[in-house]
Amino acid sequence: MVLTISVLYVDDEPALLEIGKLFLERTKEFEVTTASSASVALNLMRYNRTQTIVSDYQMPGMNGIEFLKQVRATDKTIPFILFTGRGREEIAVQAFENGADFYLQKGGEPRAQYAELIHKIRAAVEHRQADAQVAILNRLYTVLSATNKAIVRIHDKIELLNEICRISVDDGGFAMAWAGLVNPEKHLIEPVGMSGHIEGYLDTISISTEDTPNGRGPTGAAFRAGTFTVCNDIESDPQMAPWRTAAAQRGYRSLAAFPFALDTGNAGVITFYASQPGFFSDRIIRLLEEQSGDITFALSTLDHDEQRIAAEEELKRSELRYRRLFQTAQDAILILDGDTGEIIDANKFIQDMLGYPLDDFIGRHLWELGFLKDKAFARRAFTELKTNGYIRYEDLPLETREGRAISVEFISNVYLVGEKRIIQCNIRDVTERKQAEAALALAGRRLNLMSGITRHDITNQLMALSGFLDLALETATVPEGVALINRAHRAADTIRRQIAFIEEYEDLGAMAPVWQGLSEVIRSAASQMGESTINFEIPDDRLELLADPLLIRVFYNLFENSRQHGSTVTCIRIAYHRIGTGLKITVADNGLGISPEEKKHLFERGFGKNTGLGLFLSRDILSNTGLSITETGIPGDGAQFEITVPDGAFR
Repeated sequence: MVLTISVLYVDDEPALLEIGKLFLERTKEFEVTTASSASVALNLMRYNRTQTIVSDYQMPGMNGIEFLKQVRATDKTIPFILFTGRGREEIAVQAFENGADFYLQKGGEPRAQYAELIHKIRAAVEHRQADAQVAILNRLYTVLSATNKAIVRIHDKIELLNEICRISVDDGGFAMAWAGLVNPEKHLIEPVGMSGHIEGYLDTISISTEDTPNGRGPTGAAFRAGTFTVCNDIESDPQMAPWRTAAAQRGYRSLAAFPFALDTGNAGVITFYASQPGFFSDRIIRLLEEQSGDITFALSTLDHDEQRIAAEEELKRSELRYRRLFQTAQDAILILDGDTGEIIDANKFIQDMLGYPLDDFIGRHLWELGFLKDKAFARRAFTELKTNGYIRYEDLPLETREGRAISVEFISNVYLVGEKRIIQCNIRDVTERKQAEAALALAGRRLNLMSGITRHDITNQLMALSGFLDLALETATVPEGVALINRAHRAADTIRRQIAFIEEYEDLGAMAPVWQGLSEVIRSAASQMGESTINFEIPDDRLELLADPLLIRVFYNLFENSRQHGSTVTCIRIAYHRIGTGLKITVADNGLGISPEEKKHLFERGFGKNTGLGLFLSRDILSNTGLSITETGIPGDGAQFEITVPDGAFR
């Protein structure tokens, strides 16, 4: 974007004003305002933006030197070129002594004359701009220094941002500066600090953080892009359209916006306004970027200080809560020095549980305590703790001061308090639980023994009953009698199958879940089908399930269900696929499928053509380790059972 230079051309000759204006403006570099006298020129300067003055010397009322003195009394920096037909040396000397940039004598060929004038105007403007840049840069170095001092001195973010804006205006010479923080709920950048010639300007604007018309100005764009945005000519820049009128009324001609603290809860933008266009050069931008970096550092530091103070207060509260919990805990707790292993605290529960006073614990090691008989174990435990940071023992024997033996669960962790390693040992008396578990296990063994004996006796009696029924059938002659004997046979067979089911169900959950290869389990189940015309499609891979050891019975029951209920079944296909974090296994046959009415009762105990216990048992075997089963086949298109395996139960 090329900015035109505004020139005030003063001469009492109208023809010279006209020809000079034509020559200058034809270059497209200059915008020329003419004045027929120095007094008219001074009046114009009050209301018009003037960047360069070209003045004649000999004029009525006030000559060029007197005009120069008047200008320099209020403006030391505006370029001033004395352009005169009077060629006396003393005039040139006076011109330079009073602050003229160039002295140019009229006369000669007009084209060359005005070409020289254009050259002098360019040179004067560039020289003055360079001087102004040096002065501005010096002021900005002062701004950076004052900003850093404010950061050290001020510990409230709003007060700090206001002070930085004040410094930028008072020391940096900006027309106005304001800093805004992002309100994430309203999606706005809200002013919190400001200084300079504002006159309600910030009340007239609303800066959005979104890509909307009110968010596409320099300030909103800087926030979204995460880098500075510059508008060096507010009057012509389209991105300033919503705010141009209000900015022009307050004399803002250019601006630059710099985001800060974007990765914190204090994200925002600071925006600077200058009263001249083209103000923000690369060097000025670099210095203002440095200032925004200082603001980021300051707000991050303030955040950390606030967090530290809050953390210290919370630490005090948590220490009080911890002390209360520590003393009222229903577990025995020992606190050890993580480096030496010496006990530094013991709660009341462990003192009461073992019968030792606090003094018997403090300053001693685990292997020095009387209640722990295995000293070598205690040393090994401490070494393992230092190496792994965690130990757990389910059934550790201890002895109280009175000599009573108890069993405890011993869990110990290493953690840091500040930079200090601490070991916490939680000791829970599980003597009663172990006794209850032993009693329960004994009762279970007795019940299983009794069940086995009873089942054995009933099986023997069923065998005898079946034999007697066979003999009776051979001698029966009356049809009704034969029918009754056959019904008795079927009842005996049903009792036999129910006893077989009880034997299987008795083992359900008796053993811990184990990892089992899916393909191996399925092949074993299929092999138990004996002579069969059914073809099995079984996946061949290394997938394993964590399930009850009776898992094989699940697949056998599904295969047997297809054989018994699917008279047209010739193929059973087993497959699996991932679903979210889990796994789904499908067992599908090519039979006639299961009707909607049967689906409702499929897994109920007793439902089915035989015992009705196979699918009921299968569901319980799976649920023992969190697996589930449903039937999803389409009637007329084969039965399909889906087994869902949760995350952690397959690998």
